[in-house]
Amino acid sequence: MQWIIGINALRFFAIILIVAYHLFRSFLPGGFIAVEIFFTFSGFFIVSKLVEEYRENGTIKYFKFIGKRLARILPGLLLCIATILLLSFLVHPDIVAGIQKHALSAVTFSTNIIEILFGGGYENTISPNLFEHTWFIALEMQFYLLVPIIVKLMLGQAKKIKTGLKALCVFFILLGALSMALMMAYGGIFHMFDRAYFAPDSHLAGFCFGAAFAVLNNLVPRTPRTKKILPSLGVLTSLVIVVILSFKLNYQNAMTYFFGLPFTSILTVIMIFCIIKLQPNWRSRRKVPAVLIALEKLGETSYGIYLFHWPLFILFGELFARLDAWFAPTLNIVLSLIAGYIVSRINFPHFWAHYKTAKPAYRTRWGIALTILIIPLVLALVRAPLTSSIATQLEEISAEGVENAEETGRDADYIGIASALRDSSAALDNQFKITLNPEMAFKHNEQAAPNANAAKVLVIGDSVTLGAKAALESTIPGTFVDAKESRGIETATGIIAGYKASGKLPEIIVISLATNERTITDSLLQNIVNVAGNDRKFILVTAYAGPQQPRDRQNQTLKDFANKHDNVYIADWWTISHDNWSLMYADHIHLNPEGRMTYANLIYNVVRSM
Repeated sequence: MQWIIGINALRFFAIILIVAYHLFRSFLPGGFIAVEIFFTFSGFFIVSKLVEEYRENGTIKYFKFIGKRLARILPGLLLCIATILLLSFLVHPDIVAGIQKHALSAVTFSTNIIEILFGGGYENTISPNLFEHTWFIALEMQFYLLVPIIVKLMLGQAKKIKTGLKALCVFFILLGALSMALMMAYGGIFHMFDRAYFAPDSHLAGFCFGAAFAVLNNLVPRTPRTKKILPSLGVLTSLVIVVILSFKLNYQNAMTYFFGLPFTSILTVIMIFCIIKLQPNWRSRRKVPAVLIALEKLGETSYGIYLFHWPLFILFGELFARLDAWFAPTLNIVLSLIAGYIVSRINFPHFWAHYKTAKPAYRTRWGIALTILIIPLVLALVRAPLTSSIATQLEEISAEGVENAEETGRDADYIGIASALRDSSAALDNQFKITLNPEMAFKHNEQAAPNANAAKVLVIGDSVTLGAKAALESTIPGTFVDAKESRGIETATGIIAGYKASGKLPEIIVISLATNERTITDSLLQNIVNVAGNDRKFILVTAYAGPQQPRDRQNQTLKDFANKHDNVYIADWWTISHDNWSLMYADHIHLNPEGRMTYANLIYNVVRSM
């Protein structure tokens, strides 16, 4: 099919919103909705090409089609993985912990599935996934694997090509509507945002609506000429609406899934329609605006920009977080543009065709060059630790806690959550030596609860709390810490129910489970209070999850809930920690010995004031 002038310019517009969302999330919290522009374009162009191929040849060569998609996607992806992997070792060894499985999920196009199963938790905080953004590419590839089969089957079953196209158009509209309904249900009703956003079944609407319009455009290929002003206004109005939505929506807003993402897909279809209307004017008179030509060229770099900007964002967050706030984003944008240009110049089919006919000396030189590049990459993958040093330390603390718990013989009735409570640790006063700040007016307390049965204060926490276990139990009299890696706040109700059923639930309950959470709601917090009972006192601990994972909304929800309940108090860890990295290890989340004592003293202050 003939290339449509203006599409690359819209791609560049979309990548600007996506990059701005990642680099300046507090400024543009809904910029991620621009992924729908890419998905809708993909649906339109891929189905247009497939229908054109079927019309010409009477069939679709599936493996040839997939091979072309891989030749377009894989070279840039592999270049990104290799470059980022080598750069990561210059930052900190922990940042590449577990990178083998992240890279494997990227090249096998399964990142979105991995994110649904494991995303947003412990791995993202201790060892950030440098290739988490490849969920986008995975979802596109999953669509590519499916759509040629659908097109070939439906057109092949029809007696006439037009009848098949009509049926195919209806099919894509219905499939898109079903996918949109699933997104609304998962994200809008049940607040399962990751499930709605990453899953192929609930995030197909953009592809399907673009595909349906491609079929419709093939049925009625010649659109009547219109005045230039009307389609131009259609494109500009749609772009303005997308920008407004980008400022108003956010990842944890139900309206994003009820309205924002589906509506962006529909707006993209409108933009494609309007751009098609403008083609006769531009092609016949050659009056393409100079600005549009420049944007078209920049749009060719969008794939490379997308590949590189996210891992550079994480790496620069580690390297330059203490410098001027604009330095890291500016450097990121410059390097991403350069990388985008390089990726746009990669033409693997052309290279392979030239390589097969080249002289032996030429092939040898390329073989040596690739070997020189591959060897350090393989060595880097081999040398990358499977788990970070922080994760290893926390596992040791947790394992020792389980051993100590077995020795003390806790007799709580676990009510279906025995495995969760089994992972809880007993007192670890001797785990490491705590050095107190002389300015702190707290004494080392030797009356830590030996097990849950004798506790006066129960601290339910995640990996941050687990690291501070000994400090908490030695600082706050009668405290028992039940902490485990990867925990989210939704686990608190079950844990509390188990302690209450056994008659071992203390009067004071500390909830420190916001580090891994993308979503905290009033109803979830109210459930925790209801399960424990209003006769208990609660301390909600705000979280700092590093510079790349803001917790502003989650922390504000905790504070608002505490303001509405007399028996709920706030321990504001975020205020102390967010600008004080001397309290943390290299991941800027988990606490070093000084940070553990500061954390324990914060909670002790709140307990003492109750």
